[in-house]
Amino acid sequence: MSDTSLCPKCGRKRQPEAESCPRCGLVFALWSEESAPKVETLDERGKEMWSGLLAEWSAAARHEEFLKHCLQTSTLAAAGRLYRQKLDDDPKDAIATQMQTQILAKATLNLSLNKSQPRETLTRTRWFWAIVLLAMALGIAGGLFWRRLR
Repeated sequence: MSDTSLCPKCGRKRQPEAESCPRCGLVFALWSEESAPKVETLDERGKEMWSGLLAEWSAAARHEEFLKHCLQTSTLAAAGRLYRQKLDDDPKDAIATQMQTQILAKATLNLSLNKSQPRETLTRTRWFWAIVLLAMALGIAGGLFWRRLR
C-alpha cells in the first residue's frame, strides 16, 4: 500500500487539497497503482550505505562511495529520489544539491555512452560468415550433384 501523503510518482509531500503534483504534474485522480511502472529501490548494501550517510551527512567520501555503488548496481534513480527527498526537507542543503547534480551528470553520461556504442555490423559476425560458407558448400555440392546426374 502506498503513502497517500506523498506523490505516488515522484515522492513529493502532497497537499491534501491539491489535485496534481507541483513537481511532476501527476493528476492524482488519474493515478493507478496497477499501471504504474515498478519503482527502482536500493539493494541491501545501498540501504546500509544510505543509513550511514544520514548519520554522517557531511562526510563527502561516503557520498562518493554511495554514488559509485549506485552506479555499479544501476540504482542511480533510487539514489536521486533519496537526495531529492533531502532537498524537499531542506532546499538549501548544499550537499544534497551537489549530489543531485552528480547523479544527473552520471545518468546522462551513462545514457549517452549506451546510445553512442555502435552495433556490430552483420558482416562482422561469425554467424554471417558461417552461413556464407555453408551456402557456398551447399552450392558446390548441389552443382556437383546435378553435374553427375546429366
